[in-house]
Amino acid sequence: MQNKFIALCVAAVSTFIAIPSSSAASDIPLLSWERGKEQNIVLGGYTNQSSWTIQLVAEGQKPLKFSKSTVNQDGYYVYSLFLPSDFPEGAYRVESLNTGGDATVVAGVQVVEFMFFDIIRVPTKLLFLLTVLIFLISSLSTLRMRRYEQMSYLQSKSEVKLPSVIASFYRLRRSSVAGVQRSLFKHVIKKEGELLHKISPSLWALVPAVTFIFGSYIGIAAGSELGIPSIPIALFFVAAIIGAFDPYSGFTAALGFSILQTMQGHISTMRAVGALMSIALAWLAPGLISSIYREMIAKDSLPKALTRMLPTIFASFFGAAIFYSSELLLSSLLDRTGPIVNSRIDLPIAIGAAVFLKERLEIFIDRRSLSSDANIEVKSIHLSRIISPRAMGVLALFFAGVSYVWTESLVFSAVTALVFTIPLILLQVRFESPVIAALAKVRRSILVESTIVSAISFGVFTYIQSTPFEVIQKGKLIILGAAVPLVIHALFSSLSDTQDRELVDAL
Repeated sequence: MQNKFIALCVAAVSTFIAIPSSSAASDIPLLSWERGKEQNIVLGGYTNQSSWTIQLVAEGQKPLKFSKSTVNQDGYYVYSLFLPSDFPEGAYRVESLNTGGDATVVAGVQVVEFMFFDIIRVPTKLLFLLTVLIFLISSLSTLRMRRYEQMSYLQSKSEVKLPSVIASFYRLRRSSVAGVQRSLFKHVIKKEGELLHKISPSLWALVPAVTFIFGSYIGIAAGSELGIPSIPIALFFVAAIIGAFDPYSGFTAALGFSILQTMQGHISTMRAVGALMSIALAWLAPGLISSIYREMIAKDSLPKALTRMLPTIFASFFGAAIFYSSELLLSSLLDRTGPIVNSRIDLPIAIGAAVFLKERLEIFIDRRSLSSDANIEVKSIHLSRIISPRAMGVLALFFAGVSYVWTESLVFSAVTALVFTIPLILLQVRFESPVIAALAKVRRSILVESTIVSAISFGVFTYIQSTPFEVIQKGKLIILGAAVPLVIHALFSSLSDTQDRELVDAL
């Protein structure tokens, strides 16, 4: 009897001792983290944590260390860790290590499959997308200089005799481009179609009709249930290659795709509309934007060795960057994964190669035409306007819609649209004053200025990444903070343009 009583007391004491341990275990949070995104842990307060190391641990795997932010005013740190898209799924634990090497479990983590692409939680890809956008808009601000106002190229004379059926498609293409509001992009679309026209006017007339049918087929191939996320990547890539050679045909492919997707009922949300515009960018913008850089860089004062190859090489590189950015933008607007959501680097490289090949082919065709009795003439254009008011309004709505999908904040989306539209608004006006004489001494270059603006934006990104904010808050700060150098450069370009024209008028 006495032995039973002693045993009962020992069991009671053991249970009492075990209670705090069980309670402590129940206080450890259990988290679910998607791989392919940045994850955060907030720790600190009134503890001495400056020398702590936080790591993600699992049996049989090498621990992953979190990066630590600066401390906030309440003594908290934000620890960040990016989980690669191929990170093994399963159960993990977050441990804190003190200077003595003692580990304390901070949280339990279940790493799960990537559900959808949330670009705010992937800072490096958000940075890439913003850098390309900032580089492009800052380039447009620089293009208001008088040096870049003239554009010349060889074109086939319009007097061609075609069969009646082909002639109707010929007139359709010409009239549709003529109906676009006057802007730099209208002229570039016309210019970039000249390669096909020199090869064959019939080909120039018929390819857009064929690509419209092809785009419609892609809309059907995407399926009636999943829609845009299930676009076959091979078909998406072929359409982009066609657009690299002829941006207008890339546009008609996007138009055909849009019509079929709308008929199937997939285009009913802001996400879907933004995704359609992203597809149009992927099929239209690489050939269009690369042509602008190739033309304008050649006008800069560069050494002969650079003038010969740099415009083409950079145009090819930026064409690839534009395509990859369009892919990222498209993926960020979809609410589920699919074949189209990918991060393959070979496709952008192929687009860049296509842009390079097109430029080499155009040089060859032009030389052959000049050495023969071909029916060609020199076309000169005066670029009095970079972007039309209608296009500016569409872009403002696009900026607002994309930022709202990313952050689900109406106020933030409105501010973002305003900040990124300010440089475009400044392109619509020319100021008579103030005239700052010192600006006349500044040597300007489209490549140098855009590179400097992008580098400053990268510095802003680096600083924000070290601040004690969670990834969503940092993403918002990065979007707005990186745009500040862009707005400053746009104001500089406007003032420089005022000084430049005042100087010319005085001669």
